[in-house]
Amino acid sequence: MTQSAARISALPAAIRRPIPRLGHARARLRALAGRRHFWGVAAVAAATALLHGAFEVQQYHRFRVGGYDLVIFDQAIRDYAHGRLPVSMFKDVHDAAQVAPGYAQPFSILGDHFSPILALLAPLYWIWNNPQVLLLAQAALFGLAVPSVWAFARRALLRIAPPRKAAVGAYLTAAAFGLSWPLQEATQAGFHEVAFFVPLSAMLVERYQARRLGQAVACAVALLLVKEDAGYVVAAFGLLLLVTRRVNGEPLERDERRRYRITGVALGVGGVAFAMAVLHLWIPAYGGRVGFYWYYGQLGPDMLGALKTLITDPGYAFQVATQPDIKINTLYFLFWPYLYLSLASPLCLLAAPLLAERLFSDKPEHWTLDQHYNAFLAAILIMAAADGLIRVVGGVSSLRPRLPGRVLALRRARPWFAVGWPALILLFAVVITHTFPIRSVFNAGQWSADALTTAQTAATAMIPSGVCVEADDDVATHLSSRDQVILLDQVPRGCPWVVLQTAQNSYPLNDILLAVERAHWLRQNGYQLVFNQAKVYVYHRV
Repeated sequence: MTQSAARISALPAAIRRPIPRLGHARARLRALAGRRHFWGVAAVAAATALLHGAFEVQQYHRFRVGGYDLVIFDQAIRDYAHGRLPVSMFKDVHDAAQVAPGYAQPFSILGDHFSPILALLAPLYWIWNNPQVLLLAQAALFGLAVPSVWAFARRALLRIAPPRKAAVGAYLTAAAFGLSWPLQEATQAGFHEVAFFVPLSAMLVERYQARRLGQAVACAVALLLVKEDAGYVVAAFGLLLLVTRRVNGEPLERDERRRYRITGVALGVGGVAFAMAVLHLWIPAYGGRVGFYWYYGQLGPDMLGALKTLITDPGYAFQVATQPDIKINTLYFLFWPYLYLSLASPLCLLAAPLLAERLFSDKPEHWTLDQHYNAFLAAILIMAAADGLIRVVGGVSSLRPRLPGRVLALRRARPWFAVGWPALILLFAVVITHTFPIRSVFNAGQWSADALTTAQTAATAMIPSGVCVEADDDVATHLSSRDQVILLDQVPRGCPWVVLQTAQNSYPLNDILLAVERAHWLRQNGYQLVFNQAKVYVYHRV
C-alpha cells in the first residue's frame, strides 16, 4: 500500500464515503432514462417545443411579433440579467398613465404585474442577448408541460384500459395538447407570463392526481410567482381539496382527508389574501396604480361592488358574462374539441376563476380566440377532459347488468375509449390547425422574405447601436437588444431616430392615416428622411 493510499484508508469512513447526493442524482437520472416510456414522452415534448419554437422564429424574422409586449419583457429581463430592477422604457413611456402620481423613479414592471418568476430567464441573456431567447424559452416551457399531461392521462386511462392502450391514449392526448389552438395563439402573441403558467398548472394537476399533496402545494406556491391573479387559481385548488373525497378513483383515508381539508382551507384563504396583498401593497410600492387593470366597471367600481352585483343581481351578471356573442364562441372553442368532457370533472374548478376573469371583463381582447389568455386554460382543460372521460365511462360501466344489451356492449368496449377519445381530440387539433396560425410553419413560402420584410430589415440596419429610437411596433423587437427603444405612437418623444411604416396598420397607430400624419409632423419638426423603401421610413434629426 502506498503512503497516500494508507492516509486515505486511515480517514474516517464518513469522510471517505463519496458524496451521496451526487451519486443518488446520477442513479435517479439513469433510472428515469431507463423507464419504458421516457424517450417516447421526451420525443413528444421535444416535438411540441420544436414546433412552437420554429413558429416563433418564423414570426420574428417576418416582423410579425409586436414589440408590445415582447420588448417590454425583453428590456425588463435584460435588467434582471444585469442585477437591476426590471424597468422597461417601452412600458414606462407608453403607459405613463399607469404610474401612480408622485412616483419619480423609472417604472418597474413589478408595479405592472407580480411576475418575479421571470427572473429565472435572466441567465439566458448571458448566453444570447436577443429577445428571441424569450420566444424559444416559452416554446421549451410549453414542451415541459407535456410529461405531466402524459402521466396524468395514462394514470387516468389505466382505470378503463390495459397498460398498452392507456399508454397509446396518453401519447395521443399529449400530442393533442402540444398542438392545441390556445398554445398556438399564445405562440403567435409572442412571449408572456403564460409560458410559466402552462407547465406549472400541468404539474399541479398531475401531482394532485398522484396524491403527492406536498408537491402539488409546491406547484401552487410557484404559480403565485407567475401573476397576481394566479392567487385565485390557487384558492380554487384549495376549494378542490376541500371537496375531494376520492383521487383517481381511490378513496382518501381519514387522516389523508383531514390533511386535504386543512391544506384546502389554507390555500383557499391564502390564495385570495395573496392576490389582494399584491394588488394593494406590492404594486403601489413599485409605482403602479391599484385600479389600472380594473376591467369590471359593468359590475361595480371595485371588487366589493362587483361581488355585491354578482350576489344581488345574478341575472344581470349572467347577461354581462354572455354578451356579446363572441364570449360564447370562445367558450365553445375551449370545450367542444374535448367533447365537453372537461365539464364532467371537478378539475374544472381550477378554470373557473380564469374564465370569470375574462367573461366579466370590459376589455374586448379578453373575449377573443386570438390572444394568449386562452393558453392559461390549455393544460387544465385537457386534463380535466381526460378525467371527465373516465368519470362518464365509469358511470356507464357501473350500471347494473340487467340493463339493455347496448349498455352492456358499451361497458365491454370501454378499453377502446382510452384510445378512441384521444385519437378524436388529436384529429380535431389537426383539423383546427388548418385555420390557426401555426400552419404557416409547414408553408415554405412563409419562410422567405417579402418586399415589406426586406425593407424592415434594411431599415433596422440604418439605426446605429446605443441610440434612442421611436419604432413601429413590429420593428421595435429587432432593435431592443442594442438600442433604447420607445413605441411609436401619436405623442412625439424626442428621440433622434424614428422608424415608421404605412404599408399596413400597426399598433397603436391603427389607422394608416395616423402614421401619415406622424410622418408629416416629423418633416415639419426638423427630421430628415434617410430611408424609404416599400412604405417603410427612417427619419433622423441631428
